[in-house]
Amino acid sequence: FIIAYLVNPIMIRFEKYVLRFPENSRIGAKLKRPLGVTLGMIVFLLILSVAVGLIFPQVATSFKDLQTKISDYVAAAQNLADSFVREFPLFNGQYETLSEFLDVNEISADIKSVIANFSNLLAYAADYAIEYGKQFVIEVKNVLIGFIAAVYFLLAKERLISKAKKAAAAFLSRRHYVNLINLLRFTNKTVGGFIYGKIIDSIIIGCLTFIVMSLFKMPFVLLISVIVGITNVIPYFGPFIGAIPSAFIVFIADPRMTIWFLLMILIIQQIDGNVIGPKILGDTTGMTSLAVLVSITIAGGFFGFTGMILGVPAAAVLCVLFRQKTDNILRHKNASTDFADYYDNLLHRDFDTEPIFIRKDETIPDSCDLPHRNDTHE
Repeated sequence: FIIAYLVNPIMIRFEKYVLRFPENSRIGAKLKRPLGVTLGMIVFLLILSVAVGLIFPQVATSFKDLQTKISDYVAAAQNLADSFVREFPLFNGQYETLSEFLDVNEISADIKSVIANFSNLLAYAADYAIEYGKQFVIEVKNVLIGFIAAVYFLLAKERLISKAKKAAAAFLSRRHYVNLINLLRFTNKTVGGFIYGKIIDSIIIGCLTFIVMSLFKMPFVLLISVIVGITNVIPYFGPFIGAIPSAFIVFIADPRMTIWFLLMILIIQQIDGNVIGPKILGDTTGMTSLAVLVSITIAGGFFGFTGMILGVPAAAVLCVLFRQKTDNILRHKNASTDFADYYDNLLHRDFDTEPIFIRKDETIPDSCDLPHRNDTHE
């Protein structure tokens, strides 16, 4: 379903702008959807192939270079430890290396015991890797089945939607049926627009990071650009999540570049948050930063990385439903729906002389009553 949902806009654009058969053409009517699905899948697979064929080999090479750098750092740390042991005043120069100090003080025996236990851990890790390999094969099979199912979803999209709407119309009242359809359309607009917008926005940010890092000749350009681009899909907090491991990688390769890298990320994210993001996404969520934080935390806790991406648009839908429900209730009470009225209405009451709760037989003071609709600023 996810694959079909992502391919669907591509298919629709092919059908609308490329596969323009005559209106009365029977052959065109029969071939339009299969050709649209085929072309949409080809484009989708080409994008994946480019990502896998061009980006990931370079990322793997960057990981190898990073491993080499770490090995050099370990060797440098060992040399530093050896020099510290030789020059430490309390040792009086009786040890030449750290390993000699460990042997003389019988600390090496404990280390050998740790190594022996570590070998057992490696054996356990090997078994886990084999089991993970089996699971990987199963997941690859599931992905292939997913692509096949996505094709059938797209081919029968209108028919499946019609059947679902027919069933809903049969078992729901007319009002509930219309409300359900409107809710699903609004959800599709909010979630779909957010997902596609964030994907485009993240690609732009990844490319921008790649260009700036290349201009300043920073290390591991492609690897870090991919990390920044992928984590940018997470709203608001993705840039910080991607910047932490990226800064560590830059620090390992060239500590002097770390500050410049963090400054670059800060500037790029300011441009994204104030220029690029609003242009692409617009106000698709209409949520405050606090609401975004809560939605990401809750959805991420339940559904992991996927929840961190989908939690914000899902919460935006719930917020709209809650706002409309509260507004309807307030209108029924002839009360204002404007936030400003409730901000100004402070519900004044002297708690030193008056009880906190108003009794049933007591008249509610005007200063404590709900703001009326005729007082609204709307």
